[in-house]
Amino acid sequence: MITSLGVIASLLFSAWQTRELTRQTAINNGIAGAAAGYNSLERLHAVDSFIATHPWLYNHFYGGAPIPDDPEQRARVLALVNMFADSIDYGLMTTTLAPAIQGYEGWREFALSVRSGCPALVQAVGANPGWYPTLAAHWNSHPESDS
Repeated sequence: MITSLGVIASLLFSAWQTRELTRQTAINNGIAGAAAGYNSLERLHAVDSFIATHPWLYNHFYGGAPIPDDPEQRARVLALVNMFADSIDYGLMTTTLAPAIQGYEGWREFALSVRSGCPALVQAVGANPGWYPTLAAHWNSHPESDS
C-alpha cells in the first residue's frame, strides 16, 4: 500500500513538473520570438535611418527610382540595398521560425510592397537569390501581378 502511494505521488509530481516545464518553454519561446522580431525591426530601422539622413535615397527604396548612374550614388544605393534585402530576409525568416510571431503578416506584406518601389532590391535579389533565400522564395510564391 505504501509503495503504491509512493508511485502515485511520484507520478503526480512528475506530471506537475512536466506541466511546469511546458509552461516555461512556452514563455521562453515567446521571449525569444519577441527578441527576434525586435532584432529584425532594428535591422530595418538602421537602413531607414541611413535613408533619413540622406533623403535623396528615399525614392530609390520606396519610390521606384532606378539605380543611379553616378558611380558614388550607385555604390551607396547598391551597398544599402544589400542591407535592406538582408533585413527583409531576416524579418521573413524570424516570422516563419519564431512561434510567438507566427501569423504576423507585416513582414510578408512589406516584402511584397517594396518590390514595386525598389528596382535595386529586385536586381539584388534576382542576381543572388541564395543570399536572400526567404525573400526570394516569398517573391516566387507571390508573382508581382498578385502584390
